[in-house]
Amino acid sequence: MRLYRFGASLLLAAVSLLLPASLSAQTSAASPPVPTGNITINFWGIATQPWPVMIDDFQKAYPNIKIKWTKYSTDEIKQALRVASAAGKMPDAWFNWGGSLASPYNEGGHALEMTPEILALYGFDKNILPAAQSLARWKGNLYGVPIWVRPMTIFYKKSLLDKNGLAAPKTFAELEQLCAALKAKGIIPVAVGGKFSWMTMRTTDFFIEHYAGPALHDKLFALEESWNSKPVIQAFAKLKEWVNKGYFNDGFLSLDPNEALPLLLQDKAAMIFQGPWIEDQNLVPTHQDLNNYVPIIAPADQTPVRISGFQEQVQIWSKAKPDVQKAALLFTAFMTNPDNAKRHVKDFGSPSAVVGVFPPKDRPIGTQMATWLQGEVGLYLPTDQALPQEIVNAFFQAQDSIVLGTITPEKAAEQVQQAVDAYKTAHK
Repeated sequence: MRLYRFGASLLLAAVSLLLPASLSAQTSAASPPVPTGNITINFWGIATQPWPVMIDDFQKAYPNIKIKWTKYSTDEIKQALRVASAAGKMPDAWFNWGGSLASPYNEGGHALEMTPEILALYGFDKNILPAAQSLARWKGNLYGVPIWVRPMTIFYKKSLLDKNGLAAPKTFAELEQLCAALKAKGIIPVAVGGKFSWMTMRTTDFFIEHYAGPALHDKLFALEESWNSKPVIQAFAKLKEWVNKGYFNDGFLSLDPNEALPLLLQDKAAMIFQGPWIEDQNLVPTHQDLNNYVPIIAPADQTPVRISGFQEQVQIWSKAKPDVQKAALLFTAFMTNPDNAKRHVKDFGSPSAVVGVFPPKDRPIGTQMATWLQGEVGLYLPTDQALPQEIVNAFFQAQDSIVLGTITPEKAAEQVQQAVDAYKTAHK
């Protein structure tokens, strides 16, 4: 398995590739085919994502094309896609992540391959950041169109820290000192919704990056090094230590991820491991002071400096009718056209996967993260995208068992490696 990472130089080079021509209905340079007749695209997406921003604009430009948006939660869409693929009847287009979350649809022949011809015809080769394309590729091929790039890191509530005379941490040791100080003041250091395991995973991944370092972390993801190793055991042990010290909210393993952020909003917790979407999806709608929720580079004490992150894409059903495929490709081309992406970036969200598109000045969270990505901060994939799902399930089980105190860190690392060995045996 290949692990694709952001390189600062690659991103800087990508920004210089801004294509001045528009692929919109009015100024199309690549002249992608526009299907005739009335066409409906059955599109699945997450309810909290701002799809109407682009859907409404697209349907005005192409009134013969209707997009029927079916809304799901994060975990509901994963389940719905699994059921649909098993039944052999996928939606015409759907939102998805990358890595192993998209691999069943890539390898199963469900997702349309974005061939060089398609990339050129619809402008994707010029309009999408090369680094985002790299993150989206599976075994060298592209089966979707990246829409957003999503760094994930630690956010802290500035007013709460200021009120208690505390400062944001710059090192791992300072982070632990801050957690201890917050706990002593009766404040939850880190809010977590661990019901589906992936939010807890963000902290566990951070611990692995800290103890293993970038090179070994990548080799673990590539299944080239044993998970039954000292750095992984140390990471699991640190997770258990933080649980024992009360650095997470009580009962977080059964808390829905959507219920974690309100702990910050209500001054019950001081930090959360989140992504830039909280700006547009949570903070703006509730009229929060955006400058009060500050992202920092999670201090793993490693070089090169990296934080967790991924791209988000739209995939198209390989068996959809030809005109529906063309309409879906046209929709993704419309969303990733630089002119359209710039015009809607405030409402459509950021950081964008489109070349030359930056958040507006009144979006400090997205701006900060976009600045990181143009500088010296790289990304490593979260475990649930970097590894095959069979191994991810074992990782989640081991991680949650650590939280519950039913296994030791040594046993947890051993169980993950057993899943790796079984996977390798089954895929020789």
